[in-house]
Amino acid sequence: MAPEASMRGYDPSAAALLTFHDKVPRFRDGSDTPRAYLERCVAAIEAREREVMAFAYLDLAGARRLADEATTRWRAGRPLSPIDGMPTGIKDLMETHDMPTEYGCELFRGHRPIRDAAPVAALRALGGVIIGKTETVCLGGGDPARTRNPFDLRRTPGGSSSGSAAAIAARMLPLALGTHARGSTIRPASFCGAFGLKPTFGAINRQGVFSMAHSMDHVGVLAGSLEDLWIAAIHIALEAGGDPGHPGLYGGTAVPAQRRPQRLIRLDMAGWAETDAATRAAFEAWLERIASAGIAILSRKDDPAIEAYERELAAMPELWRALYRYEMRWPMLQYLERFPDKLPPRLKQGIAEGQGLTLAEYRAALVRRAHLRGLHEELARRADAFVTLSSPGPGPIGMDQGSAVFNEASSVLGAPALSLPLLASDGAPVGIQMLGPWHGDEQLIAIGRFIAQETLGHRQ
Repeated sequence: MAPEASMRGYDPSAAALLTFHDKVPRFRDGSDTPRAYLERCVAAIEAREREVMAFAYLDLAGARRLADEATTRWRAGRPLSPIDGMPTGIKDLMETHDMPTEYGCELFRGHRPIRDAAPVAALRALGGVIIGKTETVCLGGGDPARTRNPFDLRRTPGGSSSGSAAAIAARMLPLALGTHARGSTIRPASFCGAFGLKPTFGAINRQGVFSMAHSMDHVGVLAGSLEDLWIAAIHIALEAGGDPGHPGLYGGTAVPAQRRPQRLIRLDMAGWAETDAATRAAFEAWLERIASAGIAILSRKDDPAIEAYERELAAMPELWRALYRYEMRWPMLQYLERFPDKLPPRLKQGIAEGQGLTLAEYRAALVRRAHLRGLHEELARRADAFVTLSSPGPGPIGMDQGSAVFNEASSVLGAPALSLPLLASDGAPVGIQMLGPWHGDEQLIAIGRFIAQETLGHRQ
């Protein structure tokens, strides 16, 4: 979308993003090629990267070589996978052996790993065309990066997967990888009008991915369509596996058929109090539309168990903080002690908050999380999915990353979360967030496809 068009107001039904899966038949018959597809992405990058600043590093020569190799395979009828030739951005928290991995941090300026992170290695094996490293905030938890929101350059794209989400929104790429420990996939997806999946905890192998909170960090996937999102996620997971000790992402290799939900549980969470009036009105109108289609919307008014769960979720910000701040102390305390001038103020503040936490407090937080996971899984049996907002409003004007208050629950619980770009508020994107039970990722995609079709009328 051109900047002048974005200023007239965001329309989710008209914001067509790049897709890849629907070009595959043309790769097969020779009427299009992965190299030609890549060149269209490069044209978008050349047109918008100067103002959006989505990339920390670009390797267009390497991408062209990979796209040519994919073109040869498609012509021969021997693609490596359904995403062979798909241009992809890699968040700069993931190691790449042939590109700098700087973690958005001055401390690692010029750092060159000798290996690829597991999801990056999987992408290479699948024929993915890695076009470059996308911007991130410092070590995934620092001050905002330089990236701006393509739909409104005055607004933040969110953090910390800011570059990945912005590259999708600017139609530079059909797919980009991110990470998520608080709101780093779902929040930028919401602000940038992209589809975003934070899968079940451990579903995609994160070895070689920088982590500050090992019990909450996830690999996230952002895309211009649910079809590309699922196809990429499942094939990466099958190639790389899940985190050690985890079974990985469950589901078939084909995009699941749309599934009409019978019942959805509405959750207002801790973020409802800070949600702006326009976004509240847009969400309520959307719920009415879904209900008019014959889908039951259950809330705390209908079930005491939902009310009790929401009361528990109200304390989620404090629980997230106790877990994350305690876990981030290694190696962050060492970085702070040895290189204080290389860390930004917000990150220093977070490290300081963790210094006062005791092991007893962390153990209590673990017990609390286990209790909440039990409540979540029990309620998940009563409906097809949970539904809430992805953010308390659109991306704020200015460079503040915006609130992640609607995202902390899925991060702590480890439950899958899916952001759908279905709302507009104040002329900017806002996502609808769906949550499911552990390993319910494929079901979320199926329901999400139906919900998106019902809402937008022509996509997914």
